Amino acid sequence: MRADRHIAASPTRHLDPAARFGRHAFVMTVWLPAGISGLLLLAIGYRLLMPGYVAAGFAALLAGFAGHVLINVLQGTHFSTREVALWLVSYGMGIAYFLMMLLAGSVAPRALFLPTVLGLVSIPIAVGLYLVIRYGVRRAFESFDVISNFRV
Repeated sequence: MRADRHIAASPTRHLDPAARFGRHAFVMTVWLPAGISGLLLLAIGYRLLMPGYVAAGFAALLAGFAGHVLINVLQGTHFSTREVALWLVSYGMGIAYFLMMLLAGSVAPRALFLPTVLGLVSIPIAVGLYLVIRYGVRRAFESFDVISNFRV
């Protein structure tokens, strides 16, 4: 089986409905506190111009990702297409919001530039490390090779 089909396959296909519900409950149990605390810390950090809160907010989001990875390993599943889409949209909105604030001349993005950029860079690095550790270097990069998979 090719890597792109393996990665894109349904992550919970082998689970019965009760196990799928249990996995969803585990994922929500990890992401609710991590996501809420991360977003609150980011909001407080931007409101009070405190880089420590911004860094702690990104650390909470990374902890949520690590917990989700742990659930996937323990359950023998992968990230679902919806989970990946939610992450991409959220990450894109975060970058767009940061850039709009920067272009609008707000003080916060300039004052908190370093912790914000480091946080925004650390998230895709963590995702890339997860892919390399989970699938190996070759299979991780094959999943992004859309040209060789293109058929007319």
